[in-house]
Order: sequence, then structure tokens, then C-alpha cells
Amino acid sequence: MHFVPFPARSEAGRLSESSAGGSRGIRSEQDALRVAAAHARSLGLDPSRASIELIDYDQWTVAGEFDSDRPLYRVALDDDAGTELYVSSVRGNVVLLTTQNMRLANYFGSIAHWIYPTVLRHHGKVWGALMWWLSLAATIGAGIGVTIGIIRLWTGAAYQGLQRIHHIFGLIFAPFILCWIFSGFLSMDNGWLFDSFAREAPLNPAGEPIDLFRKLHTFDFPPLTSRPRLRSSLITGLCLCGLAFSLTGVMLAWRRLRMDRPGE
Repeated sequence: MHFVPFPARSEAGRLSESSAGGSRGIRSEQDALRVAAAHARSLGLDPSRASIELIDYDQWTVAGEFDSDRPLYRVALDDDAGTELYVSSVRGNVVLLTTQNMRLANYFGSIAHWIYPTVLRHHGKVWGALMWWLSLAATIGAGIGVTIGIIRLWTGAAYQGLQRIHHIFGLIFAPFILCWIFSGFLSMDNGWLFDSFAREAPLNPAGEPIDLFRKLHTFDFPPLTSRPRLRSSLITGLCLCGLAFSLTGVMLAWRRLRMDRPGE
């Protein structure tokens, strides 16, 4: 789920002040339609059937990075791809583009992975606290599982069948999975436990602090940054390993539960 990219903000499609408000922002729906239509045509899309709606936020623009652009004009092109453009009423340019396939994939991908429904994500502090505690619980659970696996390797009888597969491959991939889960927890810290580290974080060219933990968790660092296919493959592999461990763990737990029931 983690490897499905969430629709990313863009800076495109700005028209001149005389034609669409420019730096003074969008003055009317017609201005927003002109901005969206010009950008759509630059991408080879047909804006002739476009419809427009003024919104404060939705599933794809609920994040705080769009706060300075609200309200937004959502322009649906009514094409086969289900393309929708978002125009900033403040800046006068297109800040986001989504398609039906992109939105559908994210409902089963990033939204599920980050527990990202609009009604929850709109309350940033509540969502952040929930993710922090869940990430902490996942880190502790993974750590306990690795500890039990190591102890059982040296002191207990060898597992058989599916238990053995779960045990061996769990220990092989444990360093990678554990580090990845832990980096995910650290990426949600936001200075709660590591306030001094957050204050001393390096700045990007825009003067904003760089979230090193999040970059580590998403493999957003050289040389993977310049090799998107390799980066996506590594993330996909880790996701599939985590899914396999989880499913085998659930199957083993269900089997043990059934065995413990009398008469079965």
C-alpha cells in the first residue's frame, strides 16, 4: 500500500494578471476555468466539457500544504481518465491534478496505509497523535516479535511447517522491517520525543526543516531519489514482506486459537 504515491502538489498553469488574476488570485469561476483549460490543453487534454466547483478541501487537498491556496476551484474535465484540476483562488494557478485511476489506487494504497480519511485528516493534531501511537505500538510489537524469534532460535525446539517459514524469513528480514517500521514511527514524531533533533534539523533551499526520518522511511535520498524504479521496487518488496509476515502470523494465531477450543 505504501508504494502507491499520493497525488503531489504542483505549481503550473498560471496565466497573466490581465487574463486570470495573476498574482492577485482568481476573481471568478471564469478565471479559474481559463487557468485550468490552458493547463489541460498544454497536457493534450480536452477542457470543452469541464465543470467547476468551489471547495475548501477534499480528500486530495486536506493537507496543510494547501492552506495558503484555499478556497480551491476543482475543475472536472469529464474525460475518460476522470481528470480533475485544482486551481488556487489565491495564487491563480493549478496546484494539483488527479485522475480516476490515481484516486482509486490511493483509496486502497496511501489512504489505507496512513489512515487518511478526510474527516480524520482534517483534524491534523488528532490524526498525528493517532498515527504516532499506532506507529509506536507497531514498533514495539515488531521488536517483541524479533526478540522472541531470536530467543526461540537458541533455546526452543525447531518450528515446523508454516511456523518454520515464518520464523526463518522473519529473522532474515527482521533488521530491514524493524528499521523501516521504526523510521515510520520517527517520521511521525514531529518533535514530541526528539524536540532538540527537530530544532537542529538542516534546512532545504526554501528555508524549511528537512524531515530526515520521513526521507529515510520513504527512501527519499541519493542514489534512490534519482532512480525511481529502484526506489519503488525496494518499497514494494518491503511492503510485500511485511504483508507476508502479517498474513502468516494471522494464520498461525487463528490455527492456535482453533486448536485451543475444546471439541475441535
